[in-house]
Amino acid sequence: MKIQFKIVFHSLLVLMMLVSCNTIQETRTFIPGSKNQWPMSGGPDGSWKVKTDLQVPTEWSVRTGKNIKWKKTLPEGGQSGIAIWKDKLFITINPPNDNPKHAEILNRFKITKAKYDTLFDIEVKRLQNDNKLRKLKKALEAPEQEWNNFLAKHKHYQSATSLERVGIEENLMRRNDIGKAYEKVLKDYKAYVHGKSDALNNAYDELNRLKKARKGGAKSKNIVLLCINSETGETLWERTVKGTIESQYNYGFSDATTPCPITDGKNVWAINASGGMACYTLEGQLIWERTWVPSTGGKPFNKQFDSILFEDLILNAEPPEDNDATRNKSWNYLHAFNKDTGERVWVTEEALTHYNTPVLGETSDGNVAVLIGRGGPHEVPERPVGLSLISLDKSSQGQALWHWEPEEENAVSGWGALSTQHWDTDKASWFFKGDSHLTIDTKTGKLIAKKRLNVVDQYHFDIKKGNYIIKKDVALEHHQNQRHCNMSSDDYLFYMVRYQPYIARHNVKSGKNEHLEVPTEVDENGDLLWGSKEKNDGLNSKGQLNAFDARTRGDGFQKCFLGSPTMINNFIYFTNALGVVYVIDANAETFDQSALVAVNDLGPRGKTWSVNSLSFANGKIYHRTMKELICIGK
Repeated sequence: MKIQFKIVFHSLLVLMMLVSCNTIQETRTFIPGSKNQWPMSGGPDGSWKVKTDLQVPTEWSVRTGKNIKWKKTLPEGGQSGIAIWKDKLFITINPPNDNPKHAEILNRFKITKAKYDTLFDIEVKRLQNDNKLRKLKKALEAPEQEWNNFLAKHKHYQSATSLERVGIEENLMRRNDIGKAYEKVLKDYKAYVHGKSDALNNAYDELNRLKKARKGGAKSKNIVLLCINSETGETLWERTVKGTIESQYNYGFSDATTPCPITDGKNVWAINASGGMACYTLEGQLIWERTWVPSTGGKPFNKQFDSILFEDLILNAEPPEDNDATRNKSWNYLHAFNKDTGERVWVTEEALTHYNTPVLGETSDGNVAVLIGRGGPHEVPERPVGLSLISLDKSSQGQALWHWEPEEENAVSGWGALSTQHWDTDKASWFFKGDSHLTIDTKTGKLIAKKRLNVVDQYHFDIKKGNYIIKKDVALEHHQNQRHCNMSSDDYLFYMVRYQPYIARHNVKSGKNEHLEVPTEVDENGDLLWGSKEKNDGLNSKGQLNAFDARTRGDGFQKCFLGSPTMINNFIYFTNALGVVYVIDANAETFDQSALVAVNDLGPRGKTWSVNSLSFANGKIYHRTMKELICIGK
């Protein structure tokens, strides 16, 4: 890969020292024997952070094969993390189906559209002297012109891909008065013409069927757990994990496969966010399974909550049991299950929002706890908005150590519940909508500080000069951050900016904000691309468009829930939706080009999509896209 700017010498020196260092303190583990393994979503201690003496891959390319040990084509997409224990690897996918390839659907749509248009024109010509048709056609002219003018000026519609425009136009037409007026007269006009020809009606029905199919989509109650050899990529076995409510495949904000499998080296557990959980031996023998009905009050119902294993307990987010008279039936709570039997051990009194991703950690007195949050958009019901730190200590397991509630309304303050809830012995993070970040004392649950996020020093790449320039104190409007895609390190909070190709670094003490522009893609020559408009096909490995939401086919920084970054030693790995992985040096003195260690790809340009977190085990990085599972390192 050809880097288009000079990386500062001291960064290279730091890199060389870190990958060969033999004195790095290794990460703690909450699961016996999980050293250098990745047993659950956040790794050995559930924090998405590890420290290791092993050599850490920082540069690779699936396109060229650089530093790729193996890659495996997946029969269908999925969003789970990757659990690894020695020579076994576990992921979940959506069940494969026999839907036609998207290219076939598009071709059939094109043929049917041409047939329909011909029949329509023939019928209009035959009715050219019909007075009623003339009036309807005349009435259509002005609304049609006004609608076309509206679309021509609509920035979101004009910047969208052809695949996205279909859904955007339909949504705009439903909500916009100009669209509603045009749709009404168009419907009257077409209905009159259709009423005169059975052949035209039949072609219209087929066209509508293919129009719906063209949008893509598939759904299922169940998911599939795959056991794969971590050294070769060979599938060893697969099992179906039952659910209770159908879920759309590969929704950009999570689907039924979102939770990472869990393993302790003896058994493996899979969680189906559509309402199922199952335990198997490492050879695939079923030990126990259970189902429940997820909360349907939120949109989507599938939670972003990820898997947590602590000692003998599996933690999951679910509504209360049917016979629970003390909790709100439409809310989600943190439930603890015995890993060996599947029996419920305890349920928190405090609720958590299904968008929230709790994270394990240690308190200042050395006890383990998990941080949960409430609040957010789409009328999520759980209250009060804010945070609770739940004890996992034997003497107070499942009880809250403290609560924190912001004073501001949910419309502004509740967005922090959408975060991956990274925290440490001193502080926790909470995002307000766009503009602010709050720091909470994890000893007391009291507010420490509130700092602005939307006044920043931007390190912007100047394409003409071929290097970075700094823009001081840039005031950003409508600033948005990828709340799931954040990582804390000492006094710094790192996160990916939404809609703009920047990675942010926020100093929680000083309030200083730095944004580093990153390349949007890598071209066929290995050169970095800056500020380019990118897209992906949204297809699985079989060429099917089973991802129904057009937002999955955005530019990499689009509106979606990207997975949490993974931090290995001082390297933070951010993955955007196009499968571009940015490696950031968290120890960089200044957040400029010296902080960008590498830019890596997970597959071909325009054909790769991922909202996954990477895993690190046995000296290898494991990652996945909608099409492939990848082992990185030699």
